[in-house]
Amino acid sequence: MRVLASAPAKIILFGEHSVVYGKPAIAAAIDLRTYVWAEFNDSGAIKIEARDIRVPGLTVSFSEDEIYFESDYGRAAEVLSYVRQAIELVRDEADANGRGITVSITSQIPVGAGLGSSAAVAVATIGAVSKLLGLELTKEEIGKLGHRVELLVQGASSGIDPTVSAIGGFIHYEKGNFEHLPFMELPIVVGYTGSSGSTRELVAMVKQTREEMPDVIEPILAAMGRIVGRARDVLLSDLDEEVRFARLGRLMNINHGLLDALGVSTKKLSELVYAARTAGALGAKITGAGGGGCMYALAPEKQSEVATAITIAGGTPMITRISGEGLRVEEVLP
Repeated sequence: MRVLASAPAKIILFGEHSVVYGKPAIAAAIDLRTYVWAEFNDSGAIKIEARDIRVPGLTVSFSEDEIYFESDYGRAAEVLSYVRQAIELVRDEADANGRGITVSITSQIPVGAGLGSSAAVAVATIGAVSKLLGLELTKEEIGKLGHRVELLVQGASSGIDPTVSAIGGFIHYEKGNFEHLPFMELPIVVGYTGSSGSTRELVAMVKQTREEMPDVIEPILAAMGRIVGRARDVLLSDLDEEVRFARLGRLMNINHGLLDALGVSTKKLSELVYAARTAGALGAKITGAGGGGCMYALAPEKQSEVATAITIAGGTPMITRISGEGLRVEEVLP
């Protein structure tokens, strides 16, 4: 028996950094996916094959016994940890610790770009292996298992990434609670700078600035929280699509300015943001911790132009949309 499952990447629409201080955030699944085949083997061991784990600019292949790196090995090796923990957790849940399982991974999601590649590979692995073992899990249960994987590998996790990857669509998060918001199409372009910042270092930098200047930083964080509230209202509203797009775009632009004020933007990120706006995007902002990584732009009827502008500005564009589906079992073969 072979099972193919897939899970999507994610972006933070609004609320990065302020979410650390108890403010809400909105995240969404996007239509870039990681695919995992799972099947039994006779060895009793876990075997992992990954032919194209995408750390942009790098080529990495590895199996359980041999790892071949043409360049940066750390990020690819980290992916291996998420996959192994996911398989072990599902085998425990199914009381099938003696079963040999082989998984094969392909991915459209760049590793280390802040798009939730680790959560996507964990969720897709959990989905494929649980189906293989006859374990009936809901998407919410798979999201919780994905959260456990992140805690085991990272030591800390809000659970946003695996929840979004498992369930799909828009997720409102506040103080550990998740709310699934109504789906709407958002024609977006993600722009990757080609580098990534350290989330831990950026969070620590914001924390230090807040401690030194609480009277300045607290209002910024509070404004970010209010932006999330306004964006949630737009997603819940029955306004015309054009009006909703315009309001979300304005909120994105304000949110980016506040993130820049916190010091988490970079010259490259801002170049991509302003290139996207100049090319016709209604809004553009950082997504994730900043310091590198990605931005995204809301670009109805302008995705091609915005993608070209991001390329000219030195970024890597990914034309995509919000994925209403989270985890998907693609195929089951005898």
